[in-house]
Amino acid sequence: MFISKRKIGGKAYFYLEDRVNGKRISISLGRKEKVPAGIESAFDELIRKTTLERLKISQKKFKTGILSIGEQLTLERLKVDYGLLQDFFPQSFESFKEDEFVRYAQGSASVEGNSLTEKEAALVLGKGVAVAGKKIEEIREIENMKLAADVSEKLREVNERGIKKIHSAIMSGFDEKTPGEYRTGPMFITASEVRPPPADKIRKEMSTLFGWLEKNTGKMHPIELASEFHARFEQIHPFNDGNGRTGREILNTMLRLNDYPRAIINLENRESYIALLERVQISGEYVKFSKFICLCLEKRAQEIGKIIAENKKAILENLTKKSMTQ
Repeated sequence: MFISKRKIGGKAYFYLEDRVNGKRISISLGRKEKVPAGIESAFDELIRKTTLERLKISQKKFKTGILSIGEQLTLERLKVDYGLLQDFFPQSFESFKEDEFVRYAQGSASVEGNSLTEKEAALVLGKGVAVAGKKIEEIREIENMKLAADVSEKLREVNERGIKKIHSAIMSGFDEKTPGEYRTGPMFITASEVRPPPADKIRKEMSTLFGWLEKNTGKMHPIELASEFHARFEQIHPFNDGNGRTGREILNTMLRLNDYPRAIINLENRESYIALLERVQISGEYVKFSKFICLCLEKRAQEIGKIIAENKKAILENLTKKSMTQ
């Protein structure tokens, strides 16, 4: 989002603008003296128009199997607000990302039984300190979440090599769990009707999964694509351990590659996550898992939207100041 100046009939007029896929979207602010009075309404209108334009492009480009128009609109607004946070508050954005990662890492580990709290995870991730009364294995699991994120941050696409690297980081220090290598024995998911394929079928199943991903990338809505890939991956359960944490990091890698913030899965939504994952795996209606991920992102949209609303004055002052210097 930016301020532009155009000369019309020898007089300067100002516009609040943004670009979506190369298309310029403009709201007139009038002459310089009118900018302060009109900037807020122009800001609101530009966000509305930008969000609708993003939705229009998304609907033209992607097929959607289950997401409603309202859900798609919320997802596009999330990306707009997320971009505003990054552009107008770069230093705060770094702190935001750190807090987001602590919540994500602690949540993902807690789904698998790790007992560290968010505050304890923050100490481990931020200061590298041990936490009294906690097992060294639990502390290492949290540390490994950061190693995995460092690996995934470098990925520009999801592929077998990248997934194995993520798993290797997730299981760093747990050599008996064969980091980065597919399992060679049977796998049983506790209290679940889902039966992962035998070890000798894993390579074929994973090859089929990557083929499905290649076929649908750029065609399915990114949220449906990432959600369904996650459900299919977890059904295969290709590694001896760490499948859940690896799968959630892959899921969030796919979200990042499409300009979304992380989806936070934790103890609060663990039961819904596990129940729906099992349901879609049994029925084969994998795309329905998109509803859960959409709900996670709707919570992020509310959180980030509130930050933008609370700091709207600072954004408007920044934009007005820029117009005054032109």
